[in-house]
Amino acid sequence: MWSAGCKADVEPHRLLVEHEKFARHIMVSAGVCVGGKGCLHFVDEKAKVNAVYYLDKLLPKLVEDCEQLLLNGFVFQQDNAPAHTACVTQD
Repeated sequence: MWSAGCKADVEPHRLLVEHEKFARHIMVSAGVCVGGKGCLHFVDEKAKVNAVYYLDKLLPKLVEDCEQLLLNGFVFQQDNAPAHTACVTQD
């Protein structure tokens, strides 16, 4: 903005515009199979998805989705994420 007057003549809210450096984000977990797709399960804000969090919060919901979609049984497959490959998760 150009002004013929002094900086003091400009309204303070017009002098500085702040922007967040990083966009807000969310993490979700979901399952997909031949029988359909499961619900989106939102990860708690600022949570670290380690083996304990995965076992306590996400895995039960994912298995429940599988049971609803595939009534005749299923084989649960995961990728190689650290929370999936931890010994406690594999047990």
